[in-house]
Amino acid sequence: MLRTLLISPEGARGRELIAAIAKVPEVEVVRALSEYPSENDLLRIVRLRKADLLILDVADLARAKAVASVLDRLMPGFPVITIGGSDSLAVLAELMHVGIRDHLTPPFDGPALAEAIEIARRRLATSPVARVREADIYSFLPAKPGVGTSTIAVSASCAAAENLGLKTLLLDCDLAAGTIKFLLKLGNTASLIDAVAHAGNLDEDLWSQMIGKWEKLEVLHAGLLDPPPEVDLMGLQKVLAMARDQYEVICADLASSIDSFSTAIMRESRRIFLVTTPELVPLHLTSARVRRLTELGLDDRLALLLNRKTRGGLSDQAVADAVGIPVSHTFPNEYVAVNHSIMEASPVTPHTPLGQSILELARSLAPHGESKPASAGRKFLEFFHIPRPDSAEEAAWRG
Repeated sequence: MLRTLLISPEGARGRELIAAIAKVPEVEVVRALSEYPSENDLLRIVRLRKADLLILDVADLARAKAVASVLDRLMPGFPVITIGGSDSLAVLAELMHVGIRDHLTPPFDGPALAEAIEIARRRLATSPVARVREADIYSFLPAKPGVGTSTIAVSASCAAAENLGLKTLLLDCDLAAGTIKFLLKLGNTASLIDAVAHAGNLDEDLWSQMIGKWEKLEVLHAGLLDPPPEVDLMGLQKVLAMARDQYEVICADLASSIDSFSTAIMRESRRIFLVTTPELVPLHLTSARVRRLTELGLDDRLALLLNRKTRGGLSDQAVADAVGIPVSHTFPNEYVAVNHSIMEASPVTPHTPLGQSILELARSLAPHGESKPASAGRKFLEFFHIPRPDSAEEAAWRG
């Protein structure tokens, strides 16, 4: 079954297309949009609906080009068939620059549509589009409250989104004492608990209404800090699965307690960042956390973050010896930079030593080994699909 996304702001033309597509075997319209979506919404829909093909109305050529260019840039080779009332050379040239190979003009109920869809199907069979990989989850677990875990989680998430251009989600999972809503001044957006409560009917539209935003970073905060007696862990799994389909990086700021809720998130995590500071009590509790996570079988994904490191203080090796695992990243003690970020409701600026250390951590979260393949150049007429000359129906491109 070829899962198809249809975008047409022309109501009558959209309905005509849906009726025509219904006659083509093994094709399903998984979503029909009457407006051109933003980049984030487009990618959210393509990923969550697992679309294989886009049929795009070029009634508004500029906005249609913007949609097509997103797929050409982020999902090269994703098949797009454009539709519209004009096939002038000027329109063809505009579409060529954003990777369009197939364009159809009315009427759409003849063999031309079926032929264009079949060509797209064959292209996918011979050259499958590289699917966007599911996001990795990175958990930030404090050895004890007050070691600066939220500062690091928030600033690393913002750096991933803002400085590295990664589609990033931040989850505040400290349901009794989460501070991210305050730190980023999110206002009355929905919480992680709200998302879990609506997991049964959560789709891309409801998700986009729920999430809070700080610049390019998307956030689900902890809510009213009055957690329910029990969290629906099956609902949590559905929320995490939906999130992994939409983002490149997910950061989870956990409470210091290792309860069933936090454990469920850590079991889904690629890396668990255990955050401590170089004082006796935090190091003692860090060692206890390492032992507990080892008992849970999670020690293979543990990494130690040493916060508020001071010149002349404990060495990284001394800290590692004390807690039982090596130090992965260190962060200098910069009270002024942290206090400024709190006052400004923003992450720690990367123009400070602390900000540089956090940016280095953010770089380690980036997916690796993914690059956009270069497309071979084509002559203008080779770029487009031109129906066979012996077709009795009106050609998709008329010369």
